[in-house]
Amino acid sequence: MRNLKTPRPESISLSINGKTITGIRHRVADEDAPTKALCLHGWLDNANSFLPMMSLLPEIDLVAIDLPGHGFSDHLDSVYTVPDSAYWAAAVIKAIGWEQCHLIGHSLGGIIAPLVAVGAPEMVESLTLIESSGALTSEADEFVGRLQKSMQDQLEDGKYESRVYESKDDAVNTRLRSAKMALSSARLIIDRQLTEFEDGWRWRFDPKLRVSTAHRLTEAHVREVNQHIACPVLTIVAKDGFLTSREQTASRMELIKDHRSVLLAGHHHLHMDTPEPVAAAINQFLGTTPALGG
Repeated sequence: MRNLKTPRPESISLSINGKTITGIRHRVADEDAPTKALCLHGWLDNANSFLPMMSLLPEIDLVAIDLPGHGFSDHLDSVYTVPDSAYWAAAVIKAIGWEQCHLIGHSLGGIIAPLVAVGAPEMVESLTLIESSGALTSEADEFVGRLQKSMQDQLEDGKYESRVYESKDDAVNTRLRSAKMALSSARLIIDRQLTEFEDGWRWRFDPKLRVSTAHRLTEAHVREVNQHIACPVLTIVAKDGFLTSREQTASRMELIKDHRSVLLAGHHHLHMDTPEPVAAAINQFLGTTPALGG
């Protein structure tokens, strides 16, 4: 019989290695749902990016976290790397008290999720990768140039400190100029990404997130990871997103043993702009019941 209790979102806070990781949990609080999923957002996004889909995934105990340096989570003392982010995701699963769960990752989150699936395979039941087929890469002969740029960024005091915005709307407009997404989606992201000061609004995210990365993975690294993913994988691709124009997308996906893909209308943040078809694809993949009318 279908569960008629209404799941509700709640704020969560986890203490991991002296750092606080925050997020949003959507569930029927007094019940143990058989299907559990951890959601990982994109670069400079936060847990709010999964809010539009939550009510459409009612049978899932769903936790969307703010990755370190994003949203309300603590900043790290070091620079941010993809393998380290995978560790934090695995540590979150352990801190919640789950032995195993599904991973749903958008963009950067979809880059991190496969590394968790390969690094701690016993923790991961499946992957849903929204607009992601693996990391942006660079090869060994690019390393010195990237190292020099990263060093310059870190040595230049205050290079990426937040500008001051007079209002939240100013910050929303800045976001809309850098990404194709609905106004309502941009507002959701901004609501969790700004702090108010006496002189205006500033970004909450860690400025170090914008430092040039010296140590990108190579294409060989990404392909090696994809070949070692043992769990089922669903890739959700936006018709007007990033993956359709990247030449590596098809060959990367072909390396995943148990893989299916769906192409949906929309841009890179389609899970926010048009959450219904994305949630429908996830419910079908996980075998969960959608919301009534969904």
